[in-house]
Amino acid sequence: MTSSCPWHSNPTATNRRAMPDRETLIALKAQQNAFVLGTRKSNLALIQTGHVADDLRDLHNVEDENGQLPAYPFTFSIESMTTVGDRNQTTPLHLLSPYSSTQPAKSLWTDELEARLIGGHFDMLVHSLKDVPTVLKDGCEIGCMAKRHDPRDALVIKEGLPYKTLEDLPDGSVVGTGSVRRVAQLKRAFPNLVFEDMRGNLNTRLAKLDNPSSPFAALILAMSGLTRLGMAHRVTSPLSSPTLMHAVGQGALGIEIRTDDIRTRNVLRGLGHWQTEWSCGAERGCLRVLEGGCSVPVGVETEVVELEESDPLLQGIEDPFRDEVEAALTEESPMLWFSGLVIPPSSRPSTPTFSRDSLPPLRKRVAKLTLKGCVTSTDGKKHVVYTPAPIIVRSYRQAEKFGEDCARKLREMGASEILDEINAIRKEREAADLAKAIERSRAAAQEAEKVGVVQGGAAEVVA
Repeated sequence: MTSSCPWHSNPTATNRRAMPDRETLIALKAQQNAFVLGTRKSNLALIQTGHVADDLRDLHNVEDENGQLPAYPFTFSIESMTTVGDRNQTTPLHLLSPYSSTQPAKSLWTDELEARLIGGHFDMLVHSLKDVPTVLKDGCEIGCMAKRHDPRDALVIKEGLPYKTLEDLPDGSVVGTGSVRRVAQLKRAFPNLVFEDMRGNLNTRLAKLDNPSSPFAALILAMSGLTRLGMAHRVTSPLSSPTLMHAVGQGALGIEIRTDDIRTRNVLRGLGHWQTEWSCGAERGCLRVLEGGCSVPVGVETEVVELEESDPLLQGIEDPFRDEVEAALTEESPMLWFSGLVIPPSSRPSTPTFSRDSLPPLRKRVAKLTLKGCVTSTDGKKHVVYTPAPIIVRSYRQAEKFGEDCARKLREMGASEILDEINAIRKEREAADLAKAIERSRAAAQEAEKVGVVQGGAAEVVA
């Protein structure tokens, strides 16, 4: 019987093709196990991406029952690029226009990376989740989230000063930060202090702080960034509510992929941390409804505690989604919809694509989810906080819906007015920026015309 395989030997010369040699087959197989991780070119981004690459290697390059490593090891290389947000380290974030998106500020860190992901240059992107828009480009999704580090902000006092808390700082002390959220909340709590914008990479900011001629007495930085860079010793004290609620997604890493990339979806299975995904899902759901970007002062705090269905604690906690029927999971479902499902060890981590007819046995987890959110005007004078009672959730989608419900309540309580004022200010700024750009363009055209006239006149004289 003649095979239809083009490499099969058969008497028909037109169908005969040389079988690839062993080296070619090995190269093709190795290419299938090779993945490129894209990220920003900052030191912190590279360190974070390195951790993800290491975790993926540990997940997949393991010995089998015979003590043998995979014949074709998985490789995870890292490529970095500079984004708009990296190139402009002087302009305050809330004054920067987005690169090619309508969502303010957030896309400064992601747009150019996403373009290369969609184009196939990268297989996945590793982001600080707080920098990722809540609505991604068509064809992209967050495949999973790595385990979250401490999401709180930290007070870092200038070296040599004796202060331990913000309360200790003398009136008029200058505190640096590049976050509108931090400034808004801290202005409300500490009207006696001066808050000034300071951007740049972490080492640059710390050097500016410690410079004896610097006016800064302290900085507010993310605990997670300091820890990942090996600078946890610089934390003077952590900050949390009621003083300062952290940013949505802060401390977590999001791995973004192409929605239709089955190969990358499969390699990420088993990497995500479901408690982080549910917590951040609730936070991002809240932010999406509030329509806030990096430049909008939205603060949150969440906690996910796993319970058992038999736990007596369940009886005293609201369970609003218990009887809700969710859409069935298929191979096209977003990866985060599978978050928290308990899958038999034999099905991890190399489970093929999930489909309605081939799902392995699955069990939903049960957790108590607590979420607290706030929206603050940029001057700190208006402040809306909502702290609903904890609820029971059994999926990422339920956590996300709870966040959306909290956002609607915040809007009812006055957040809409604050956000409308911020958007009005932004539109005025954008109109002013556009007018300046038009004027610069007009002036450049006039200058070019003058140069052309002069050159033309000179040519006539020479002739």
